[in-house]
Amino acid sequence: MSQTIIELAYEKDYHQWTIEQAQALRELVNTHQELKHLEGLDWDNIIEEIEALGRSEYNAVVSLLMRQIEHRLKIDYVPLPECRNKWKSEVIAFKKNLKRKLAPSMKPKLDKQFSEIYQDAVEIVEAEYEISLPKQCPYSLEQLLP
Repeated sequence: MSQTIIELAYEKDYHQWTIEQAQALRELVNTHQELKHLEGLDWDNIIEEIEALGRSEYNAVVSLLMRQIEHRLKIDYVPLPECRNKWKSEVIAFKKNLKRKLAPSMKPKLDKQFSEIYQDAVEIVEAEYEISLPKQCPYSLEQLLP
């Protein structure tokens, strides 16, 4: 893979880049044991930290998605009209931040975890307002993502 392609991957899909770089380092160290002690580098923890960066980015996206769902549920199910404009502005802010953080490689994992993310949002809103919300998410993932 050329350096230009690697740099484009880093800019276009940081999450996927962290996965690929950690895998490449792991393979390099496993196939070239002499690199294991190269200049005292802590390969295992370097690889773990690169993976952790990707997980952190993904977790930030999950958090923004969950918060957006919470506020959409409040708009649609909490009878406090005086709060709706604030909740609407929050939904816009969460979606704009999602646009900055979301990487294409995250979508399949988000799709698999969508039901769990929704249930977490429901638990928070139901506890806050003592209401019952739909068991199934009334919004599609496509509606929530930028």
